[in-house]
Amino acid sequence: MKQALTTSLRVFSIPKGRLAISLMLLAAVSGCSWLPDASLDYRNAKVTDPIQVPEGGVFIGEQALYGVSDLDDRLIGKQEGESKYVPPKPPQLVVLGNAPEDDNDETPAPEGESRAILARDGNGYPILMMSTRYAWAWEYVGEALKQTDLKVADRDREVGIFYLRVPSRYELGAREAQLKLSHTTNGIQVAVLNEKGTALVEKTPGLAILERIYEELE
Repeated sequence: MKQALTTSLRVFSIPKGRLAISLMLLAAVSGCSWLPDASLDYRNAKVTDPIQVPEGGVFIGEQALYGVSDLDDRLIGKQEGESKYVPPKPPQLVVLGNAPEDDNDETPAPEGESRAILARDGNGYPILMMSTRYAWAWEYVGEALKQTDLKVADRDREVGIFYLRVPSRYELGAREAQLKLSHTTNGIQVAVLNEKGTALVEKTPGLAILERIYEELE
């Protein structure tokens, strides 16, 4: 009888390690409901006086690195009806007008607009800048290429690349190049990349290629 009772007790006993783990899991499941909500305590913060620079010292900059916006409206204590802190919504992003458009846009390109500017990037490489929608820029460049001796071997509108066969007169060295259209904050940028698309071509042949295209875009 004593042996049977001992066996029964062993069945219902829980090791101390497992008991501690079970309590920790129970606390995690219940979340922070046992703790008081202190999310509004910041409203009771006090505004301190500005730092006084010791004589002979220099204070560089007067703008707080982590300033609180609308300070006078925030540090006024808990308001009626408030139960917890609700973070403000971030401002809505504004598209600058150069985001990719719908590839199915079939709107015809407008006539008579300024289509391109021949320029250089920050490193002095020649580029074309087009202040128009991507769909129209793609059409303009495609039509211009037809009027040149630059032959389009293939094209990929989704990534904005014309694959070109380049005559020797452009002194490119290689006989192939890529014409890349890219979205920028200033409009559509057109640049000449090497045949693998890994870098811009040399400035002299790149300028010659873009000048020929630019002549047909005017």
